Amino acid sequence: MVSGKITGRKMKNGLSIIVLIARLLIGGILIYASFNKIVDPGGFARAIDNYHLIPFGLENSMAIVLPWVELIVGICLIIGLFIDGAAFLVIVMMVIFIVAITFAILSGYNIECGCGLKPGELVGVQKIIENLTYLILAWMILKRPNHRFELYPK
Repeated sequence: MVSGKITGRKMKNGLSIIVLIARLLIGGILIYASFNKIVDPGGFARAIDNYHLIPFGLENSMAIVLPWVELIVGICLIIGLFIDGAAFLVIVMMVIFIVAITFAILSGYNIECGCGLKPGELVGVQKIIENLTYLILAWMILKRPNHRFELYPK
């Protein structure tokens, strides 16, 4: 009976480390991806416009706001602030990105993804798989069993 408690505790500790690694990975990726978009909002607005999903003019607002959201969410994930909200925002962003990329593929657009990770990277199934992976990691962060390695989780 005692060994069951020890095993359960070890499993939770191991999961806490996996969640921490996922937080650092996603947070780092979001911070890195936000830099070029913050520096060149015009270029990011053109990348958004290439998807033909939002009304004309709204891409400018998105190009200004979205990179800052990515930066703040990434910082929160890394330092352990508002983890639940940050993970939820990552999930929402990934769903939107997956829908946009799927639409672009189905529409036959041969466009850059605009993600800010690799210049010149085109939309494709690999981007959908990559974003699905981030979505699953964010879901795991949101549904974590304990709040270790966090300053202010909610």
